[in-house]
Amino acid sequence: MTDSIYRLPDASQDSHRPSDVLLPTDSEWDRKNKKQHVVIGILTTSRISIGKPKEKGVQAELAYLSRIGKRMMADVYIFNPWDIDWKNRSFVGYELHKDAKGQLRWSKGRIPPPQVVYDQIYNRAAERRYLADRTRLIKLTGGLYFNPYYLNKHTIHKNLQTIKTISPHLPETQILQKANDIKTMMSKYHQLYIKPVNGSLGRGIIRLSRVSGRFKLETGKGKFSYALSSAELYRKVTNLTGKKHYIVQQGLDLVSYNGRLVDIRVLVQKNGKGEWSITKVYARVGPPGNITSNLSTGGTAYPLKEILSANFNSDEIKKIRTQIRQLAIEVCEAVEETSGAVFGEMGVDLGVDNKGRLWIIEVNSKPRRTTMGNGSARLITLSFSKPIRFAYYLVTKTRHPQIKED
Repeated sequence: MTDSIYRLPDASQDSHRPSDVLLPTDSEWDRKNKKQHVVIGILTTSRISIGKPKEKGVQAELAYLSRIGKRMMADVYIFNPWDIDWKNRSFVGYELHKDAKGQLRWSKGRIPPPQVVYDQIYNRAAERRYLADRTRLIKLTGGLYFNPYYLNKHTIHKNLQTIKTISPHLPETQILQKANDIKTMMSKYHQLYIKPVNGSLGRGIIRLSRVSGRFKLETGKGKFSYALSSAELYRKVTNLTGKKHYIVQQGLDLVSYNGRLVDIRVLVQKNGKGEWSITKVYARVGPPGNITSNLSTGGTAYPLKEILSANFNSDEIKKIRTQIRQLAIEVCEAVEETSGAVFGEMGVDLGVDNKGRLWIIEVNSKPRRTTMGNGSARLITLSFSKPIRFAYYLVTKTRHPQIKED
């Protein structure tokens, strides 16, 4: 890579925009792009350190995406919303390249406008802060912008309720507005979950149940308290929820593993043909006493077969596994269709009760993957390569010639 120095307009007035960059000249981009088919921009609010990529965390994940892009006839650039100069339609971003010693390094500098954008903003507050940039990028790319926002739990529930084949798998759910909402639901179910409408990673969840004539209120990390009346219970709940919007949801009698909570995470991604496909399925087992099984709150990933084998026979397991794959893809198709947005991946969280019935717990439009862990190396690679292949497809509407589909 030939070093070049650019200085963007008013660069000295922007603390986030560098004065010195190390990326190719425009003529080099032109020559290079004759061989490359797609310019993929990955939007993030994570800050990239120039130089050697970090070995774990978001930076490692972005580096992995970049490396995969280089093998797929694509230019992949990472960029931050604050580095876009809309007045001059100029972009500054990061590119992963090898230095003279063959070591991978990040360089920052001017980049070509993206033909397609893969949104990797993992923060709801940042998502709201840069809404105007997202709107402009969608217009710039002609709508080739995928995974544009986090999902609203209440909206998703209402939309999925309209699908006849999906609605039987939805626990009863309503927006929490008054004390009677909890009282009515508590009279129907022995256990309820109170969840933030715009929450993720299992944060802010409350579990309510009846214990020896009292109401038990449980939050994360084993904390709990009691209430003697529904009015007192509501007061305690609102003290925790504040002014944020929450839903109240039917508690489910799901299978457990050694007395611990279990749910099933299905990573569903679009492939190089623009079709939803299952990348991986695994069980998540919560720590003893926890009210959620999210990995971010201490849960542990287990092979699905191990969990199902502890609760069902071989014929039942085969049927459940087939239903999991079918339902997960159907959910993703329905969420995308009813939202009107473009998505390239989703994490669908399911539960299975003791009768083998599947329940939809949550749908996540920003599922995290990791380059580390004990999972299959093939599945890790697949989970990172599919979004790049889908980005290629969005621009060209053709299957990538160098990639064998799974």
